[in-house]
Amino acid sequence: MAKGGYFIVNVIMLALVAVQAHAFVKEQTANQKSTSDFLESLKNNNLDGTDGFNSENDPLLRAEFIKIKSAIRASQKEKEAEYQYFRNIVQHVGIGIITFNQNGEIQLYNFAAKKLLNTSYQIKKISDLESVSPELVETFETLKTGGRKLVQVNIGEEMRQLSVYAIELQLHDKQFKLVSIQNIQSELDEKEMEAWRNLIRVLTHEIMNSVTPISSLSATTKGMLAAQMEEEKPWYSIEHEDMLDLQSSLQTIENRSEGLIRFLNEFRSLTHTPTPKFKDEQINIILGSICLLMAKDLQKNNVNLIKSFDENLPDIKIDRELVEQVIINLVKNASESFGDVEGEKKIWISSNLDSKNRVTVTVRDNGSGIEPEALTKIFIPFFTTKKSGSGIGLSLSKEIMRKHQGNISVQSALGTGTEFTLKF
Repeated sequence: MAKGGYFIVNVIMLALVAVQAHAFVKEQTANQKSTSDFLESLKNNNLDGTDGFNSENDPLLRAEFIKIKSAIRASQKEKEAEYQYFRNIVQHVGIGIITFNQNGEIQLYNFAAKKLLNTSYQIKKISDLESVSPELVETFETLKTGGRKLVQVNIGEEMRQLSVYAIELQLHDKQFKLVSIQNIQSELDEKEMEAWRNLIRVLTHEIMNSVTPISSLSATTKGMLAAQMEEEKPWYSIEHEDMLDLQSSLQTIENRSEGLIRFLNEFRSLTHTPTPKFKDEQINIILGSICLLMAKDLQKNNVNLIKSFDENLPDIKIDRELVEQVIINLVKNASESFGDVEGEKKIWISSNLDSKNRVTVTVRDNGSGIEPEALTKIFIPFFTTKKSGSGIGLSLSKEIMRKHQGNISVQSALGTGTEFTLKF
């Protein structure tokens, strides 16, 4: 073949290679654009269009794109269905629920919350609820995770006691707060009526115990004197035995009257609990002074006092005198709980932090324990299991702890002992 022939063949081959290369580059460019458009549609959450799916594109690549979009679309529909499902549950749950971000913008405000706060109008920010109650809005904004507060709100002519609970959440690096609100007015009214019934029962019992013998002995004394005065005489004589009866009757009347006065004074002290004067105090110092104060009496009664104090407790804001009154009462009750219990008498007094980092004080004994029926009434005013007890010590202790935003609880088992716990 001539040299000219080879040259023509080479030129044709180069032309074919160039055409193939151009077609390849064009195809790759088209595929790249399709891929880029596909990723852009994913970025913009546009899964309904057909961007980049031209007829000249690689049909296999186009099929894969469609498959991926279909899978993502199905997943989104499933998540949307789940979201709507849980949203409907939250909207129809009986407890009011509100969520809002750091700017106070509300994301969720369910039907129960709208009904509780009587807000049929549009609520977009938490501050919009100030027309309902400024105190409620302040509570929403200031409560931290686990915080709980009771807020009284007037809705029209109705007063509602709302129990507010808060929890702080984080979603996609954004802070949110979820608050739940519940009207517990009916529960409070029921508890109040139960408390009044218990109080009236105790008052009736104590007053009748005093008034009945006073009335009876007064009538007896009056009758004895009337018998002497049946006939008008310049002077009267009373036999020695009758004089003793009169003296005994008057003494009993005096004793019961004094007992009634003591009871009323104790009742007055229960209804006029001093307002705490809060100061930063170290609870271990207070416990140490109480142990020192009561050591002599406990030793006299052969009671072994065992101390266990956590040295890393923070200071707490309390009224020292009132808290000392509570703890001393618990230690005294423990020392009187042994009765006929055999063996070594022990009282444990300890301090520590609980799981919520609250300062906790426990007073435990290995005495005779408290019967289950009495355990449910132990904090009721004037209820007592002791013959000489007034029944106001524990109820007063509960009121003092309530004023400290804390609580007092008890656990007991017959024959094993009793443990009281104070949480500040």
